[in-house]
Amino acid sequence: MGGANIFIIYADPSGSNVTLSPRAGKGNFQPNYDQGIQAYLLEGSGIADGKMTANVRCSSCIEWHGNTLAVNSTKSNWIWAAKDGPAVSSSSQGANLQMHDDNGQFTFDLTQSRSGNSLNPFADQATTTAAAGSSTSSAAASSGERDSGDGDSLSASSSSSGEESGSSEGGDGGGDQILIAHGVIMSLAWVIFFPLGAIIIRALPSRHVVRLHYMTQVFAYILALTGMALGIYVAVKPEYLINIYHPIIGLVVMGLATIQPILGTIHHRIYKAKQQRTGWAVAHVWLGRIVITLAIINGGLGLRMAANTKDGEIAYGVVAGVVWLVWMAVAIRHEVKNARATGASESQKHTEEKMAKRDTYKAFE
Repeated sequence: MGGANIFIIYADPSGSNVTLSPRAGKGNFQPNYDQGIQAYLLEGSGIADGKMTANVRCSSCIEWHGNTLAVNSTKSNWIWAAKDGPAVSSSSQGANLQMHDDNGQFTFDLTQSRSGNSLNPFADQATTTAAAGSSTSSAAASSGERDSGDGDSLSASSSSSGEESGSSEGGDGGGDQILIAHGVIMSLAWVIFFPLGAIIIRALPSRHVVRLHYMTQVFAYILALTGMALGIYVAVKPEYLINIYHPIIGLVVMGLATIQPILGTIHHRIYKAKQQRTGWAVAHVWLGRIVITLAIINGGLGLRMAANTKDGEIAYGVVAGVVWLVWMAVAIRHEVKNARATGASESQKHTEEKMAKRDTYKAFE
């Protein structure tokens, strides 16, 4: 829905009227309320007989965000989407909405639209699906052939301009490509390279293992920084960054990941000096496990938010799950081995202390 001019309607608290929320589609994520879209509800809007009707007059819909509505098009492309479930019951135009679970497309012959000097061309009609005018465009979104009920939210969106625009979604293809790049790069970083670096330090016997671990994690961190930059570029609206769970979790993860090299460096220097693990090592190891696990989960949430294909979500889940299980198996094996070695060392130390005491007692006999 990138580039779309969207009219979203949902039930208001009274249950008999609708709230109109004009929003600008920026990509495959929840659109935010756009005060710059001058759209208003006209007489005849409301909820009756289980159907929502919105007669909408828009005074700024000929052009929006670099797109233009071809008012002389005989086949203007539009899309719709709907969400089943409890009524939103909000009069706020900026209400937080769940992703739709049904959608479709349709076309208009805008040459057959009519408005003239009328402020409300729908006044003489009981219900209408949609219409768009000449100097200003007007649209009415109702439940149409879909009996949505008063518990649904329904949106009708115009595509980008042109009679032969093809896809009804139109819009910001570049934004979609950036989102794809963001997802791929973040998946490589958090599903492949960060776990790989953690596995290397535990499973690869080599005097260069620390350096190899360090290099792998630095490379993964650079990938993650690149992916974060792409994500922020797409989600430049402050409200989006604040209100949506995926980028919030992502920023927290990246903040914690920035601490990891510091903890690792302190731990390594102390270990070289004392040849034993300290609290710094425990903090470095467990923070890494928590951050990587949280990032992998957040990747799945991002795919869901971006309305990825079911196959894509399954593929991500399978790969991420297998990698995580292998990583955890290596980590558990290492912890068990360490515990046994520590136990054996403590037992040997205790035995040596007892022998030393016995030898001292004999010396005094």
